[in-house]
Amino acid sequence: MNPAASNDLLRELMQFDLPVLASALLALVACATMGNWLVLRKESMTGDAIAHAVLPGIVAGFLVTGRHSLPAMFLGAAIAGALAIVLANLVQRRTRLEAGAGLGIVFSAFFALGVALLETQGARQVDLDPGCVLFGSLETLFLAPPPDGRWYEGIAHETWVLAAAALVVVGLSVLFSKELAALCFDREHARTAGIAPRALEPAMLFVTSLAIVASFEAVGSLLVIALLACPSLIAAPHANSLRARFAISLAVGGLLTIGGYMLAAHAPAVLGTDTSLNAAGMISTVLAAAVPLSFAMARWMRRPLSRPAA
Repeated sequence: MNPAASNDLLRELMQFDLPVLASALLALVACATMGNWLVLRKESMTGDAIAHAVLPGIVAGFLVTGRHSLPAMFLGAAIAGALAIVLANLVQRRTRLEAGAGLGIVFSAFFALGVALLETQGARQVDLDPGCVLFGSLETLFLAPPPDGRWYEGIAHETWVLAAAALVVVGLSVLFSKELAALCFDREHARTAGIAPRALEPAMLFVTSLAIVASFEAVGSLLVIALLACPSLIAAPHANSLRARFAISLAVGGLLTIGGYMLAAHAPAVLGTDTSLNAAGMISTVLAAAVPLSFAMARWMRRPLSRPAA
């Protein structure tokens, strides 16, 4: 390969592939970190529910401000999420359905309402459409520095938002790791003994909502849900400590995220498709496929060695 072609390839990698991968990995850090805590608390469906319920609030934030306003989006998402939780509890009490059924009814209705708002209230005028909601806009997060500016001025605002969300999530997890662990393994004891402050559980929901809202526009709802649950489930059969669980989930999740993106970007050469595939959809597929493979591998590694017959 001649030097000119090599420089062009490096420039293309830095301008198009690297920003997309950085955004996807930041979403992984934000969502998978909170997802680990949710899975440990046996509340993995809570993240799924929040990801569906916040949609009408996010759309309302777009409609009210007419632009990408994170404070308005987050406020709308918080109101929608809180209202959905109240309604789910009300449905459960009035109908005596199990908690999962109440969540499924209410949060599916909220997601449908959000999609209806997208189609009927002109949210497309502010660059939000159903395709973006489901699959995100990772492919558009390329580096576009102004001619007379520095390189970091060309980073998409979605990437900056994801970086801030990842920083908040990691900060909470590091500062309150012992308290969060107490809530995960013995919630009642943590409450009565005063090990974990009462405000910590609402703070978890708040930060989980922050991670979801920050990731929603960039990676879409499908990948947000996959990132909340799959990395933690992949790590579960192989980790014997909290630190190992977080390390494995983020490391393996990162490798799978990179692999999923490369498969999507190079699908014509690798998979024989006519065009490249959606990055968020392919990453979600790879992560989901890795969960049963991880459990099967753990079972195979732990099986006793067969002894030769006497």
